[in-house]
Amino acid sequence: MEERKIQQAVKALGLKRQIIGVRFLVFRQDYEASKGEEMEKSTLCQLVLWAGDGKKVKAGMENLSCRNGAYAVGMCSVPEEEKSGRKEFTSGDYESLAVARQICENKQFIPQNIYGIEIAPLEKMGEADIVMMIGTAKDIMRIMQGYVRYYGVAKNVVTVGKCGVCSELISRPFMNNDINVSLLSRCARKNGDYQKGEMGISMPVHMVNSVLTGILETVNLTENNGPKREILERLDYPEELGFSIRMNYDYAIQGMEYQKYCAECMKEEQ
Repeated sequence: MEERKIQQAVKALGLKRQIIGVRFLVFRQDYEASKGEEMEKSTLCQLVLWAGDGKKVKAGMENLSCRNGAYAVGMCSVPEEEKSGRKEFTSGDYESLAVARQICENKQFIPQNIYGIEIAPLEKMGEADIVMMIGTAKDIMRIMQGYVRYYGVAKNVVTVGKCGVCSELISRPFMNNDINVSLLSRCARKNGDYQKGEMGISMPVHMVNSVLTGILETVNLTENNGPKREILERLDYPEELGFSIRMNYDYAIQGMEYQKYCAECMKEEQ
């Protein structure tokens, strides 16, 4: 991934946390070869937090303290009571076993056996499988605008407020080969120290270049003058994003110009 484009997108969005990559370490040899710092008794939520702060970290089954995370990413087999929804139903969160079963089915556990996981800022990774961003609702909106510019309507977005990192931001986008948005979860906010207004979004790595390009290409179209001034304050020089920030210009103005054009054409036809 081109480091310059990553940094341009971070500046355009004003992200407080770094864009991170997630890599599945399928075999023990992959895990041992990883340069990530091995984190003891951690959760995937914590690994994402540390990576967002600039660290390159890794964990295997023996290091994970959250069993749900291990189920989601294929580090251990999923027991029948988990897959069937019986455990979730008895917890009291859902009105019926059918609802609980549907929730568990949509967690999209990775069926492949995976030894460990590496998470780091994207530009520090030689390769990644999933790319994740944590930010405000406004940040996630802008990232989705970058996605829809090239891929259209996101058809696989599911978020239920549980397993917000391990399932909604890692296993689900991997299994569906598509973007997903997460409202995060109680455990994610506790273990990852995420703020009330933060959300997450992630996608397979092959989509990222187009999404980052889409984010940059829609800056002038989607932002009004206030956010554009904030972007300019973050830049080291005016054209750091690869283009000039245009004031008094957005998609609404473009739309009004086209409406005028249509009205003129209709007058000529009458």
